[in-house]
Amino acid sequence: MVRSLALELNPEAPTERRLGRLEYLGGLILAASDDDFGGYSGLAVDNAGAGLWAVSDRGHWLRLELQRDAAGLPRGIERAWLAPLFGVGTSGRLKGQWVDAESLRRAGNGDFLVGFERRHRLLRYRPPALGAAPGAAEERLRLPPEAAKLPENGGLESVAVLAPDGAVLMIAEESLPGESGISPVWLQQGETWRRLSWQRRGDFFPTDAVGLPDGGLLVLERAFRWLNGWGARLSRVAAADLRAAPDGSVLPAEILAEWSRPYANDNLEAMDVRRAEDGTLWLYLMSDDNQSPFQRSLLMLFRLPEKG
Repeated sequence: MVRSLALELNPEAPTERRLGRLEYLGGLILAASDDDFGGYSGLAVDNAGAGLWAVSDRGHWLRLELQRDAAGLPRGIERAWLAPLFGVGTSGRLKGQWVDAESLRRAGNGDFLVGFERRHRLLRYRPPALGAAPGAAEERLRLPPEAAKLPENGGLESVAVLAPDGAVLMIAEESLPGESGISPVWLQQGETWRRLSWQRRGDFFPTDAVGLPDGGLLVLERAFRWLNGWGARLSRVAAADLRAAPDGSVLPAEILAEWSRPYANDNLEAMDVRRAEDGTLWLYLMSDDNQSPFQRSLLMLFRLPEKG
């Protein structure tokens, strides 16, 4: 059902592999004849890298099982299927404004956490049996009260699970009423939430975040310019800075890469990280094509730099 083509990092320099401090390992352009395919805004890669789950803001799951080469790099699609997103318990398939899934993260126990906007909420799903899709959500998790005030289309784009204790961190795409230039960040602390902030720079907005094995954080941002198209930025927050940040403060971040044309890009909204067999960290990025004929669903793979 899902077709793929190899994706060059820079069509103007096909052998180029460096992007800021990232090393490009390869990528795929994904397409399908199914009208429901597309709109992927959250990503969870299997620990062994053999496959992945994605959630669409059109209300479904995508499962991809990957064809890989001897180094473990994706070279095509072995098997793929779509499955509907369900609500909590017996509430059935999500419909209308309830379908807009924007973030996906795997918790330490294997459960999936899915963040939604328009109807802002965070649902927990049990991991599926082999060859099956997740069923109904187990529960709706409690959010900070101010999350209800987020703009309808600027909600929980980013949900991360932090090492070593599994604390949840959430970043909204847009500002709360009365704030400007910052996106609210909430960090779970026991039964409560600490409020922090992400400083937006230029025309970039946060679209995903993922915790790193050392306790740090990666944040993906996206920009769109009518003349130059899509832009992307990847930043890292050190573990010590994240944990020591005073309540209400802006998280300090180091930019690892920022790119636009001619480098491969689209509406990058989904991200995950895994430890590869060679011991290095591999970063997976996926784009939301908005089901538009003028956009693409991309899967990109990079090697992250060591600290420093």
